[in-house]
Amino acid sequence: MAFGCSPNKIKENINKTGDVAGQAIGEFTSGVTTGVKKVIDTHVELSDVLKSNGITFGKIIVTSDSSVENENVLIVYMIFNKDYKGTMIAKAFDNKNLEMGRVKLDVEGKKDEAKYIEFHFDPRTDIDSDSKLTME
Repeated sequence: MAFGCSPNKIKENINKTGDVAGQAIGEFTSGVTTGVKKVIDTHVELSDVLKSNGITFGKIIVTSDSSVENENVLIVYMIFNKDYKGTMIAKAFDNKNLEMGRVKLDVEGKKDEAKYIEFHFDPRTDIDSDSKLTME
């Protein structure tokens, strides 16, 4: 054998290299995912009317429809501290405070109930880290 390596030793070295590469890729992917979640740390301004009706928010997620690359779906974990039935309007504004999307949705919830509510904006709406979101 050239260089004094047996076939078993070569196979062992290849396996070790593969393990290290796999771990590095896993750590990189995890880091990228965490970075994206931090960059798109979304805040939604809740109107005084909804607050007075007992609405509060938990987790807020911005994602995309499977059909587009833009982040155009707002998912809100909505907590109902009172019975609520009405229409909510979610609005998205760009970094110049220009409205770029609006979604109207009939929402209903009973006191002490909580659930995820999805607001699907037009596919051309792209919610990013410097977007402003409101709910009324």
